[in-house]
Amino acid sequence: MGPMLLRIALLLITAWAGAVAWMWVRQEAYLFIPNHWDPLAEFESYRWDREINGVKLQGWFLDKGADITVVFHGGNAQDMAGHCERIFAELDSNALLVNYRGYGQSEGTPGEKEIVADSIAVLDLFCKEKQVPLSSIYLLGRSIGSGVSTQVAAARPEVAGVILVTPYESIAAIARFQYPWLPIERFLRHPFRSIDYAPNLQIPALILLAEFDEVIPVESGRKLGEAWGGPKEIVTLPTGHNDINEHPDYFEAINRFVSD
Repeated sequence: MGPMLLRIALLLITAWAGAVAWMWVRQEAYLFIPNHWDPLAEFESYRWDREINGVKLQGWFLDKGADITVVFHGGNAQDMAGHCERIFAELDSNALLVNYRGYGQSEGTPGEKEIVADSIAVLDLFCKEKQVPLSSIYLLGRSIGSGVSTQVAAARPEVAGVILVTPYESIAAIARFQYPWLPIERFLRHPFRSIDYAPNLQIPALILLAEFDEVIPVESGRKLGEAWGGPKEIVTLPTGHNDINEHPDYFEAINRFVSD
């Protein structure tokens, strides 16, 4: 190898190593993107703020007087304050929306272990306060939240069902799609390996996939759905990742699933 080629090779290796180091340090900034919406005044009466695991979390219980409640686990850039109006209008059941640590007005710093532990504690506290059984609860996880719902379902398999919206096998599977040149699995601090839990779960599941998903490969969500151990329905809607909830069949499928 000549001096010029050697210099080019060294530059490429240095640039690659720098990119790896950058992603190692900054991975939380790519994975968790807290947004902050101003809550609509008409939903202040539905606030359900609670201290969970020593941290104050912001939430809403949208009570429609139904026997069923859907507990939402949002995407990596979702402040649930911005979704109260649409969910209240479209969902036939009750809904519990609680912002992750660091999202909206919730305190703390997000992380996989912390978010999952908080979500389990939220579910337990809600059922205790409302004196309702886990069998009246459906979990809905969107995007990164699908990994949260899957782990909560594994911890509380008595729930009635799970709805996974644009889900994935693992964060590593998404990262390989977005950053194929990185050895991503070696340095992930928040792997969200849903594929490890799915085969052992016997809970009914509704899997909603976006056919033109530009963020999570639709094949990854389909693999997760196929690996699910319990009864499942896999529905692919002709949308992208961020607008799947705009499709007219989105809430129709959810309302049908939770009413069966």
